[in-house]
Amino acid sequence: MIAPPAALVLGLALVCWAWWGPPAEPAAPPAQAVATASVALHITHGGRVADPPPIARPPAATGPAVAAAPDLTALLTAPDTALRATLHQALAARAHGGRLYARALARRCAELAALQPADTADANDARHQRAVARHAALAAGCGQFANAEWLALVNVAPDDAAGDPLLAVQQSDLDGAPLLQAVMARPDALLLDELRERLLLQRLDGEPVLYFDGQRFDDEASRATAQAALHLLPCQFGLACDERDPAVWLACLRGDGCAASRAERAPPGAQALAQRLAAALRARDLHRFLPR
Repeated sequence: MIAPPAALVLGLALVCWAWWGPPAEPAAPPAQAVATASVALHITHGGRVADPPPIARPPAATGPAVAAAPDLTALLTAPDTALRATLHQALAARAHGGRLYARALARRCAELAALQPADTADANDARHQRAVARHAALAAGCGQFANAEWLALVNVAPDDAAGDPLLAVQQSDLDGAPLLQAVMARPDALLLDELRERLLLQRLDGEPVLYFDGQRFDDEASRATAQAALHLLPCQFGLACDERDPAVWLACLRGDGCAASRAERAPPGAQALAQRLAAALRARDLHRFLPR
């Protein structure tokens, strides 16, 4: 038989159980509580647990941005009336070859100063009329300089090639395989236009001969074809060789014929040879340029 005091205590406990319910469970650890809450928040109306949101990660560390090389060939077709601004852009890109391009742009003023227009030009020829308009635009651009300014850019000082990779190759004494390897590393359109015959010049039997793909271009006809192909070669690498090309429209004003492009007046076989040369340069097929 339970003693009265004990019976009284047991009775009070039963009354509390009925009134407040069973004792509370111990508090869940923080991590468990968060996980429970997360699952509860992601239960859909259909009872399916949705995927948790992706964990945001800090962006990966990146190095300093590298400036892209400028499109130097585009400077050669910029408006001639803005020649000073175009020249400044070229000079600002010396590290990419801009000094070579600045010289080519300034050389146009020298060619303009030396131009002697033909007396027999057909004033009604549309190509000649466009050439006259280009002459006027270039005259306006060259008028932005004193003669001494563009002459200083045309004449390359001994230290001008420093820091300009294209001018350094053009001004070097490289020939044969070393020259070809330097060009193949970066077959720039203007550099190819500057080098011309140096690309194919080899010494065979003690004589300088133009050579490619096992063929010697040593007679008058084949040499003319090779020279024309080298004139067309830069066009394969992005040089504008149409009526925008000073080589085309200045020839028109001199009376050497008004053409739509360099290729129009090239001898048969020159275009095909230029394409073969371009393919060999792109593929870096050095052996095709060297005597066997």
